[in-house]
Amino acid sequence: MNQELPFEELVNQLSQHLDTPKSELETVEQGRLQQRYNKELEQATGTLIKEYNFSDGSVSFLLDKNLRLGEFTFLDEVMRIPDEGFAERREQKSRIELILDKGDSEEITTGRYNRFVSPFKDISSEQALVQGRMKFGIEYVIELVDVLGDVDTPLVERPFTKEEKETLRSIYKEFRTKDYLAIKIIERRTNHDIVAANTWITIRAQQLGLDDNLMKKITHFARTSADVNTNVTGQLYMAAIGEVTSVLADFVSELEERAEKYMDASFTAETHGQKAQLKNFGHVYANLAEQLKLHAKPFLQKDMFKIDGTISGAIGTDVDMKATFPDIDFTPMYKKIVENIFGLNYVDKGNDQDCSNASLAQALDVLVNVGSVVKKTATDVWLYASRGILAKLTQKGESGSSAMPQKTNPFFAEGCEALVSIYTSMMNPIKDAIVAYRGQGDLRRSITKRELFHPIMLSIIGTKRLIGELKKYEPNFVTLENEIYQSGPQVISSAINTYLKERDVPDAYDRIKDLVMKPRVQPQEITDYVNRMVQDKVINEKTAARVEDMLHSVMDTNGLIDRFYMADPEEQEQLLEEIAAANKNEARTPLFGTAIEDTRVMIDNARQTQKLLRRYKS
Repeated sequence: MNQELPFEELVNQLSQHLDTPKSELETVEQGRLQQRYNKELEQATGTLIKEYNFSDGSVSFLLDKNLRLGEFTFLDEVMRIPDEGFAERREQKSRIELILDKGDSEEITTGRYNRFVSPFKDISSEQALVQGRMKFGIEYVIELVDVLGDVDTPLVERPFTKEEKETLRSIYKEFRTKDYLAIKIIERRTNHDIVAANTWITIRAQQLGLDDNLMKKITHFARTSADVNTNVTGQLYMAAIGEVTSVLADFVSELEERAEKYMDASFTAETHGQKAQLKNFGHVYANLAEQLKLHAKPFLQKDMFKIDGTISGAIGTDVDMKATFPDIDFTPMYKKIVENIFGLNYVDKGNDQDCSNASLAQALDVLVNVGSVVKKTATDVWLYASRGILAKLTQKGESGSSAMPQKTNPFFAEGCEALVSIYTSMMNPIKDAIVAYRGQGDLRRSITKRELFHPIMLSIIGTKRLIGELKKYEPNFVTLENEIYQSGPQVISSAINTYLKERDVPDAYDRIKDLVMKPRVQPQEITDYVNRMVQDKVINEKTAARVEDMLHSVMDTNGLIDRFYMADPEEQEQLLEEIAAANKNEARTPLFGTAIEDTRVMIDNARQTQKLLRRYKS
């Protein structure tokens, strides 16, 4: 075995291999160094053949890829490690190691907040991408040999047997850490990730008893890197969408639960930062769930949303295959690989080096738009907490502020707002980069697709933390009622104005305005006001009773709030129950408009939304 190397590289290779100082080797004549190098190389490759079932052909294949003694020695070291997958390797780590790994992480998705996105270790990681490339290479070989097995071509003699197919598939289904390492060793010399993966497919197939000469001829036949990466990343992004939609379903579930729980609770809605009208508090949550449904519409169709995939060669026209087999239509084979094996939507038009990425861009639009609903929810939690109508439940030992004991900060909601702003600002330029390219293709899209997982993980972290925040906040009925009592006559004035107008009351607007536009309206003022209108024959007694009931329903006619603040703790508990009951006063229901009915409908919609979103996570 002979591999001629320059003197300097001989010194470097042997210095590392023999653990000998370079200065000592530099005094040796080049011919002697070359002999020693070839001897060590023959021994290293012989070990692979003898102990790990490498064939002479596989070793020659690696030598053709320009692997040096250092790589062969490293490969020997890699072959000695146990057969284990990445998941097994992670499970073997102790609690201490896991905590330290997070502490040593460069950023939040792999560090502090990794627990929210741990499935992405098998979605966005380099090893997941490499395993996907192995899958494509093997499935493509199997399908191609099936098509060509009955064709008169020297490329293949026959289709693979069922057993041979299962053997080949075991290479990626039982993907090992040592497979990943071997590919990375090969990539040092090929400087091309796809070439390295395909080289290892050939060697692994040979190790398992298949013909390495056939595999060298047929692996990646007439294909390009984009054929591989388009479908592999497409499948990984479908898995990422499954993680996102699962979390969104949990988010909608939390909104639905709260909408149901607070169906009858009264709430003063605001517009322009001012008290506007009454509605039930459950409507707040149901409305957010409905808005998410509307923005997530592409994911909620009867036919599941799928990212596009294609197999169409270097510039989208499959030139190499057409030139070689002009009479064979490979479209059914491509469609089977893209749709049945990778779970994508096959497209054969609009392609150049890559597919158009239109569907992926649409998915990003959905995530950005849905993010606006998540962010609004976080903002509203913050607003309602600052108004005091939501109170945060805390556990013993929990600190709401590092300096001020009285505070319980809505920091998860605030963090969610920040994360949504960050990830949506990332997604728009990413979308531009995956749909724009020069001529018939360049590699901007390739590296961009690797980074896209990051904002998706940020979206999950923000949403999961917000779900946790929602669970900690409950309505403060004292504050809810106090708000209603302070501004009740004002916020229902438009409803009463409209009611009186319908009964042909002259100057209804001015009449009701004169009554309610005061800092505080007393119950007796209401009674006196409607009695005067009856005496003046402006309204009849039935109308007067209706107006009085509506106005009194939003007034503290029993002095509950004042009594609450003056009561001792035991009395306060009893008064809390009375205040909560008053908050659900049925006399207010007509003042909610369609809110109760709408809430029920939107709750049903939310349940259906959850089912449709959960389909995407396998």
